[in-house]
Amino acid sequence: MSETNAEQEVGGVVSSADEISLKKVSVKAGKQTLLSDVDIDFPAGEISLVVGPSGVGKSILLRIVAGLIDQNEQGIHWTGEVKIGGQHAVAGNAGVVFQSFALFDEISPANNLDFAKSFGGQHASPSTSGELLDRLRVPKQVPTSRLSGGQRQRLAIARTLAYNPSAILYDEPTSGLDPETGKQVASLIREVHEEFEKTSVVVTHDYVSLLPIADRIFLVDSNVGKLVELSKDDWQRIPEILEPLANATSKRHDKVEERSTVGSIAAWMGELFSSTTNFLLAMLTALVSLVPVWHAPAWGLRFFGHYSRMVFGPTAIIYLIASGLISGFVTTYFTFKFLPYSAYTQPLLVEDLLTVLGFATYRIFVPVLSCVLIAARCGAAVTSDIGGRQFGNQIDAMKTFGAKPMFYLLTPIVWSFLIGTPILCYAAFYAAKYTSLVTFVMNDPSYGPDFWQMHFNRGLLVPEQLTYRGFGWWLSKLLCCGFGTAVISYYQGCKPKYSTTDVSRSVTSTILWATLLSLFVHFVFALFEYENIVPQ
Repeated sequence: MSETNAEQEVGGVVSSADEISLKKVSVKAGKQTLLSDVDIDFPAGEISLVVGPSGVGKSILLRIVAGLIDQNEQGIHWTGEVKIGGQHAVAGNAGVVFQSFALFDEISPANNLDFAKSFGGQHASPSTSGELLDRLRVPKQVPTSRLSGGQRQRLAIARTLAYNPSAILYDEPTSGLDPETGKQVASLIREVHEEFEKTSVVVTHDYVSLLPIADRIFLVDSNVGKLVELSKDDWQRIPEILEPLANATSKRHDKVEERSTVGSIAAWMGELFSSTTNFLLAMLTALVSLVPVWHAPAWGLRFFGHYSRMVFGPTAIIYLIASGLISGFVTTYFTFKFLPYSAYTQPLLVEDLLTVLGFATYRIFVPVLSCVLIAARCGAAVTSDIGGRQFGNQIDAMKTFGAKPMFYLLTPIVWSFLIGTPILCYAAFYAAKYTSLVTFVMNDPSYGPDFWQMHFNRGLLVPEQLTYRGFGWWLSKLLCCGFGTAVISYYQGCKPKYSTTDVSRSVTSTILWATLLSLFVHFVFALFEYENIVPQ
């Protein structure tokens, strides 16, 4: 196909192909230059292979073309111009079939396609999800998480076709597969390409399986930092060409840069400053995300439901009620059980002790305990979920469909914590309150529940007011803790993940920082909250 752009309808999917153009593109990872002043065009409607040894920046280049790496991404810096069909490449312009497939395992195969179609706008495939699944031989009734590797790959391709981009980028599609399966994947890519006529760019180091389907082959020459097109006469010499490049790349990776102690301290201080700045920026971003800018409201609400169940679903409520039961029993039992000279002091102090107990339970004990437990339990759950999405490239997949994670993930998470934190704290408080009643009456039945009710609530009830005294302070600190926990959970989960160990570390970091933040918030509020309280 010689045209820069060609479009027609094939079997219900709009078949279109755009040229991908790189002009003066240079890429640095840390201090290492991967590419320098690259000028290359991937022709419209053709399959182009990008080959090279591991570690030369093939996948980074693919992510740049897909619009997934900003020019000043942390650790990666690139300059130049990347265009698809004459338009600057941004996330959503090209479809990506990730090496890990990046499927949403929590929803069905058909829903995976529906998600992509929701963001495709006028370019989305007119075919129904069922039609695309049938054409790519993906079972409809099998849960996404239970599909075989081949079925998952076909589903990933079907989902990309549902979004209907003019170019599809394949990231190491045959990685880790045996030769026979690799040939089957290559045949699938050629089959999809011939039927839907998309511009296809395949990044791979497995040239053996994919060589037969290629229209053009480009080599990442790491010695000079260039992307060069190989003539067809050189295709059979690829092993000879790659071997010295692989050896040279391996030697560069083996070099360890020595840093002085002063340099290490400076780097640590720089990282600390950067982390603090990033946290403040994250807080500001989260404030902006409070407004739900949803191109597809149904999916925004669906994610909100998902994270709401995670933050204040039945198990979370039971968890907080259990903490309230323990808190109510411990505070009441030990206050009256071990009161010094209780035979003399209890008749004199019992009313005031109950009043203080009610005030402290509502304003101090339960809020602090609840926020710490929410940070540990709910924050960890959200970070684990987001971390899994990051590790499995689901967040990047969302970006390629034009679904901004800031609004479809962060917004539901923030609102889930803002709504859920007060609900969970109230559940814990009422559990603590009535456990205190039962404990008090069982400890000394002569007083009765009415006596407890009168004095426990004396410092809390305000005539003709529905809420307890200090409700504004109570709600404010809970919202601050909930908001902070949401931001920490999301951004810890979004940090780069290269293994499941990284996911575990991010969960641990969330528990630590969200707990410390909650304690800090309560400390700051305590400096002002109780200053003008008049004893009842």
